[in-house]
Amino acid sequence: MNNKLEQSKIVYESITPPASYGSMIERALTEASPEPRRAQPRRWYKVAGTCVAAVFVMCVTMLNTIPTFALAAQQIPVIADIARVLTFREYHLSDAAYEIQVEVPSIQNTGNTELEKRVNTKIQQKIDQIVADAKQRGKDAIDEQRAAGGKDEDLTPFHIDITYEIKSSNENTLSFVVNDMESFITAYTYQTFYNIDLNTDQEISLSDKLGPNYVELIVSSIQKQIAQRAQEHPDWTYTVTEEDLKEMAADLKFYINDTGNVVISFDKGEIAPPPMGIQDFEIQ
Repeated sequence: MNNKLEQSKIVYESITPPASYGSMIERALTEASPEPRRAQPRRWYKVAGTCVAAVFVMCVTMLNTIPTFALAAQQIPVIADIARVLTFREYHLSDAAYEIQVEVPSIQNTGNTELEKRVNTKIQQKIDQIVADAKQRGKDAIDEQRAAGGKDEDLTPFHIDITYEIKSSNENTLSFVVNDMESFITAYTYQTFYNIDLNTDQEISLSDKLGPNYVELIVSSIQKQIAQRAQEHPDWTYTVTEEDLKEMAADLKFYINDTGNVVISFDKGEIAPPPMGIQDFEIQ
């Protein structure tokens, strides 16, 4: 037997399916199958295509939700090419002052270990800082509650969930966000985006994607979209002006979506009342 296939067989047989394996297959088949039409004989290649699509959906889902599967998949030919998306580790910290749940993403299998080390170090440093700040804020909140006469059994800890989400991933770019979701009296989500050009091994800037006149392009597009949203939703209000956007241009947060377009993203409460949530603007 071919050596690579033999190695793949060994790795495959060593993978222990998760308890949710069956439901994942059923969900993948449902998502991949077309809407039912009038009864017609189905050709074999349509059935095969649906099955292949279902397996691919399930495989990508497992790569991004099951660390052991992602690690094992990197050793299998072909599958290893999509295993670079993201893998992660999880941990939980808690005491009377805080509850912290963390998912740590990392990029792997890009073909550039220096790039991986640089980006993964930045991610870890960012998460470490968020966790340290959360611990301190939790302790401060507990002290304030006790100072106001609160009893230990009634104290409210500071909650924070650190997660990540892939925005787009292909042979050219990798774009993802680390979300810092905090809840105490109110809930907020703070975002940190990472956009990587896998051809140059560099982080992508707005000027890289939109050209030297990116500020004017972004400001014009956002203003038009705000006007359209306000017209469609008369009760929506935005607190940002053209001058504000120009001043914010150097620090705008963005990601790259599946169509390759830049999406400018503002945190909850940053340019609109908090109840309106995160505000995204696709620049086309």
